[in-house]
Amino acid sequence: MKLALCLYKYFPYGGLERDFLRILKECHQRGHSVHVYTAEWQGERPREINLHLLRSKLSVISKRLRLEGNHARDRRFFGRLQQALTSEHFDAVIGFNKMPGLDLYYGADFCYLGRVAPKYGPMYRFTPRYRHLYAFERAVFSRDSETQILALSRPEKSVYQQYYGTPEERFHMLPATLDLDRKPATDRSRIRARVRQDLKVTSSDKLLFFVGSGFKTKGLDRVLIALAHLPPELKEQTHLVIVGQDQAGPYLRQAQKLGVADHVQFLGGRTDIPDLLAAGDLLIHPALSENTGTVLLEAIAAGLPVIATDVCGYANHIVKAVAGRVLESPFDQDEMNGELAAALVSPNLAIWSQNGLRYGADPNLYHMPTSAVDAIEAVAQNRQQCATANKAATNPWVDLRRDLIGLGDFHQIMSVQGELFREAPGRKTVRFTKNGKNYFLKTHTGVGWKEIVKNLFYLRLPVLGAMNEWHGAHHLQRLGIDTLTIKGYGTESDMSRPFAHLWQRSTERTATPWDLPWWKGNPARRRSFIITDEISDTQSLEEFCSSWKQRPPRQPHEIRYKRWLIESLARIARRLHNSGANHRDFYLVHFLLQPGLKEGLLHPDASRLFVIDLHRMQLRRKTPKRWKIKDVAGLHYSSMDLGLTARDRLRFIRLYSQGSLRQALGRDRQFWERVERRANRLYASEQRRSPDSELAAAQTLHSAGTQP
Repeated sequence: MKLALCLYKYFPYGGLERDFLRILKECHQRGHSVHVYTAEWQGERPREINLHLLRSKLSVISKRLRLEGNHARDRRFFGRLQQALTSEHFDAVIGFNKMPGLDLYYGADFCYLGRVAPKYGPMYRFTPRYRHLYAFERAVFSRDSETQILALSRPEKSVYQQYYGTPEERFHMLPATLDLDRKPATDRSRIRARVRQDLKVTSSDKLLFFVGSGFKTKGLDRVLIALAHLPPELKEQTHLVIVGQDQAGPYLRQAQKLGVADHVQFLGGRTDIPDLLAAGDLLIHPALSENTGTVLLEAIAAGLPVIATDVCGYANHIVKAVAGRVLESPFDQDEMNGELAAALVSPNLAIWSQNGLRYGADPNLYHMPTSAVDAIEAVAQNRQQCATANKAATNPWVDLRRDLIGLGDFHQIMSVQGELFREAPGRKTVRFTKNGKNYFLKTHTGVGWKEIVKNLFYLRLPVLGAMNEWHGAHHLQRLGIDTLTIKGYGTESDMSRPFAHLWQRSTERTATPWDLPWWKGNPARRRSFIITDEISDTQSLEEFCSSWKQRPPRQPHEIRYKRWLIESLARIARRLHNSGANHRDFYLVHFLLQPGLKEGLLHPDASRLFVIDLHRMQLRRKTPKRWKIKDVAGLHYSSMDLGLTARDRLRFIRLYSQGSLRQALGRDRQFWERVERRANRLYASEQRRSPDSELAAAQTLHSAGTQP
């Protein structure tokens, strides 16, 4: 086969570039003719490839004078690439960066629309950088694209599906990737002594490593802050070595400002990573965004314990190997400071190291290039078939998981019959059965302009369809919060991203909103649905706790269980609000408890707590204080008749605030006073209602049911 491999820039120190080279060599070993198209190649050039440097004099001048951004250079490279590809015939075009017209994309990058763009304000969407990155990402992952994707991380795959609705059949999951050239050193003690001598670090000192090109994305600023907050005695004997290709100046200045410059070394890009890892005591990798984080796997295999954030795709290997700690999202600097200080003096370091060495001995960790080239060959052989199959991805958008395939098209699903579970203006929920399993179908048929205007008048976002629940469920899953499992989603409108049509490019084959019938773009009449699994053997938390007022928990196991419930609610609320989300209906009836027994008694380890009813959930860069107050006040109001003690409420406050009780009641006194006032108003309002009111009926229905 004749294959084209496309990459913006090659340098020998990045994880993506090493994967690229391994796949390239595997293709050559199988007898394929490989052509590489790139704008720049650094390092040794393999003899077995045909290298095409698509570089212009203008790009060199612009780079040296810094007259243009990366996105502008990438767009001009893509223009030259298109011209080059039209003069040759290839069986498959494989991209290692996102760009239109690819047959396959090696998915080592994180989702820009889901991970980065939400961190900026709405005006950022009008910048040339956003327009370029969004257009190129959409060209790969949109529903009607024909590009197949080699996926490395299931969490990142979920993010792409959340924002683009990419069909499941276009993803080809690859195993975890470790390079045979990066196998751990055999004579670790000798190499450890030599490397430490070269770095001028004594055997008794603590040696931290930070490895990665792209210091900002990998979280180097977080590492420097954590180093500065170590106890004085521990800080004096701790050294940080930074390996990677990036600008060191800003971080040297930060280290000087923090007073740790004498404890920090910058080595630049290195190829002797296994030797360096063998000399360390701990790898710290608090990345902001990371699709995989191959260095995590390399460190584990080298016997180097790891502290990393859970946004890294390979963070699950730390848990599987029991070779370090994973910091849960949202990131908390104080938590990281404490974890680093505790790990450096913990006897677990030696245990984590041995666990990692055993985990790294698994030969299955080194088979990624073989699997990748197998997928490339399969896609090249069936390219025409794949293109035909993907033509079915047209408006309306319908996404169904495998166990619901055959349920029908959008209009058939909207009219599925079943047990009516709940009905409200513009919204209906039914329970239906397929293949012996129960599912819940929630349909939205439009709220009308009156409801939209009313919500906007009160500075609230109107609920226009099932999109809130779709995003909310994905968001909670990434936070590690149990929630509904989505089995299907559909919408008539492709306008989930406002003003997307303003930067439609010729490289995108999607229809603009002006090509759609007017009613499909009308937010007041937008039709959509979402299908979720039934969560069995559950009851609402309000129902479970309703007996506490007459019979409060007194047995030790009952008290432990109550404390676990309070801690779980505080943790969920804190993580939700710290991540920029708020529920808007944060009451006990919207928590489903799946109680579990150990030795015949209720036990937290055997129980699960699910958050449901996400149709009003909001996601922002930062949760406004008024919405935090509304959520917490809702919990407080719904627990007023449960017989909770003052100690229970103080426990919640301490855990939610993540500090001492004295700090929480002092620093956030006004916040908790507003929570109390709002909860009392809600309770007084409920008392004024008659028992047969609409609210009481709704509460009865919630308590009797088990699902949204």
